[in-house]
Amino acid sequence: MNILKLAAALVVLSPIQLLAQEEFQLKGSAPQKFDGKKVYLDYTNEGFSMVDSATIKNGKFMFTGTVDEPAYSRMVFDPEGKGKMMVQNNGDRLYFYLANETYKIAIKDSLSTSKITGSPMHDSYKKYIAEIGSDFMTIIDGANKEFAAVKQDAPDANDQYAAIREKFDAKFETRREKEFAFAQNNPNSIFSIDALKDVANKRKLSEIEPVFLALSKEVRQLSSARELEARILADKTIKIGSKAPDFAQPDMDGKMIKVSDFLGQYVLIDFWASWCGPCRAENPHLVKAYEKYKPKGLEILAVSIDDNKGRSAWLKAVEDDGLPWIHVADLKGWSNDAAVLYGVRGVPQNYLIDPTGNIVATNLRGDKLDTELAKVFGQ
Repeated sequence: MNILKLAAALVVLSPIQLLAQEEFQLKGSAPQKFDGKKVYLDYTNEGFSMVDSATIKNGKFMFTGTVDEPAYSRMVFDPEGKGKMMVQNNGDRLYFYLANETYKIAIKDSLSTSKITGSPMHDSYKKYIAEIGSDFMTIIDGANKEFAAVKQDAPDANDQYAAIREKFDAKFETRREKEFAFAQNNPNSIFSIDALKDVANKRKLSEIEPVFLALSKEVRQLSSARELEARILADKTIKIGSKAPDFAQPDMDGKMIKVSDFLGQYVLIDFWASWCGPCRAENPHLVKAYEKYKPKGLEILAVSIDDNKGRSAWLKAVEDDGLPWIHVADLKGWSNDAAVLYGVRGVPQNYLIDPTGNIVATNLRGDKLDTELAKVFGQ
């Protein structure tokens, strides 16, 4: 969908604003004492993670680019020159919705407290945040700050940690209640999709579906909406005994591999990622199972949910862990088309498909994997 038409539908822009630009412009200013310091921008475009950086010069910095649709984005300021990796998760950050508009950002002492002006999308986002109570990352940062303040050697440290978790779990639950109400009352808002996706992490998808279906056609055409729709469908259809949905993704050499290529044999579709500790810990066990049952007809189709920034890490993990089976990825991270199709919300996750293409078992790890494969192939 054309981004201008989308913005018109979701943010109710004025006639003058409907003549908007075809790219975003982020025009920043900062005290000249910060000249030479870096500012980073993380956003998504057409499902892929995008990274950009700018150096402050004469008290100014600027980002330009395009997005296919508005998306939650992050800007990171590195005033001490530590490097992005050191500051992107707990440094000076600003979260906002990025659309093809002009943004003016004035840094005084901190990026996180900077004011954004000039963007109708951001104005709408501020109203949304005011209605649901708080930005997600603001709550996370608050929780992390309180956790960090607990003395690890305190005799009641565990009790303090538990109290903090309970406190912030309650904050998130209150926020989800407000998100659900927002989605019910604002069917034309782009933010209703993000609200429902967050609520869906705790509520049954059967409760989410009627609210989702009541959203406007324009909102439901967003890629994030299509992901939620696929998740709702997967909740109904990805079950033991059902037909495994077919998909095609490129392997490490770019060759397209389909699930249907494995009809006539058992295939374990394994969703994982290079950064996933439990996935990597399970890999040695999976290698042993593969070596034992490969001669009897087992194949593994590993689907990585690494994103395009993590391609090298994905390939290295395959090599380091000695994984001899077939590996595919579209490098869209959690928006991986296969993961969306199967409703995958966490890794590791897997599905054992029989020779007729039906799902016969799910979530097989450790002894459970051994037991299932022995049942299929014999000892």
